[in-house]
Amino acid sequence: MNSHMHKYRFESEISNSHKHRIVGYTDRVIGIATFHFHSFYGISSYDNHTHYFSGITGLPIKTENGHIHRIEGILEVNVQHEHSYAGNTMEDVAYKAGKLTQEAFV
Repeated sequence: MNSHMHKYRFESEISNSHKHRIVGYTDRVIGIATFHFHSFYGISSYDNHTHYFSGITGLPIKTENGHIHRIEGILEVNVQHEHSYAGNTMEDVAYKAGKLTQEAFV
């Protein structure tokens, strides 16, 4: 299996009268073929405060043109509140044959 990554973009649940956008790309592939997942991490900001997030995607979910992964978790507590989030990666994947995904960002 070639190294690849998925883009993701969705919003958190409302907490403390606001929500955050969760946007980014998955990191390296862990596993093989139909039994693989990705790590992900990032920072989401809103109204002068930030929340960190990280985790591991679910296993691939086959789609018409490839596959997606489920992402869910909780944004780190900050300013006495936290947000839960859940969504799927996008189907489009970027392949970088023979290279680790993280090398594409160097």
